[in-house]
Amino acid sequence: MTALLALPARADSPDHVHSEVVPPGYLLTTRFLGCAYIDDQDGCSDEPHSHPEHVVFWPERGSGHVDVGDRRWSLTTGQGLWLSAGVEHSVSRDPASTMAAVYIVPDAWTREAGPVRPVVVNAALRELLTFLAWSPMPRDHRLRAQQVCMELITEESRPAIDLPIPRDARIEEIARSIVADPADDRSIDDWAYLTSQSSRTIARAFRTETGMTFTQWRTCARMARAVNLLGEGMAVGLVAKRVGYGTNSAFTAAFHRILNQPPTAFLPSRVG
Repeated sequence: MTALLALPARADSPDHVHSEVVPPGYLLTTRFLGCAYIDDQDGCSDEPHSHPEHVVFWPERGSGHVDVGDRRWSLTTGQGLWLSAGVEHSVSRDPASTMAAVYIVPDAWTREAGPVRPVVVNAALRELLTFLAWSPMPRDHRLRAQQVCMELITEESRPAIDLPIPRDARIEEIARSIVADPADDRSIDDWAYLTSQSSRTIARAFRTETGMTFTQWRTCARMARAVNLLGEGMAVGLVAKRVGYGTNSAFTAAFHRILNQPPTAFLPSRVG
């Protein structure tokens, strides 16, 4: 069970950088974030932190979120997010979901990779990573299988939602409220009244912080949640209501406009 091994923290590691989790001589290690660790220090939490390894996050089931700076990436089954070594992030997941993290030794990765990018974690890769995590095997066999895993990590073919999270105090709570309840249909004027500020101030802050209007940002927040719900197998009609749309056609049109694909493409039965 190599994937569950944990190494002690290096004495010279900064507090916010986790120690290496890949056993010496191997290429990668998979951890399931819904499970307990032998050494919790090597886990991946909802507090900002980084790792000396490259990491690929993916939902083993359900959905989850990875926050990188002021960006939230929403992932569902079949989608992954690549983070290069040292990129600060935090991870959260729905209670019924299990997020997984593949830690890759930087020297073992020979292809070019940007600091953050969506990747495909298809059924074959998920099964092989899970098998490696729980099954003993000879060292040479494991190394060959780990190499295959790295070759299977490819660029994401389906779009992932990259939702900027505002940090401006004037709109931060508004944004968090909408993320918590995407069906919230209060207008910018309603929020202005509730927060004792002008709608122009709120509009300007959203544009400055996110590069989008209030309405555009709320639509992206709704689609991010919709992707998660669809990945959990929820029917399209119910998802539409959960994220604030009165009709399936209105939801489908908005979804296609943002993601260039119909909602049905994100249902589990369509995931490779």
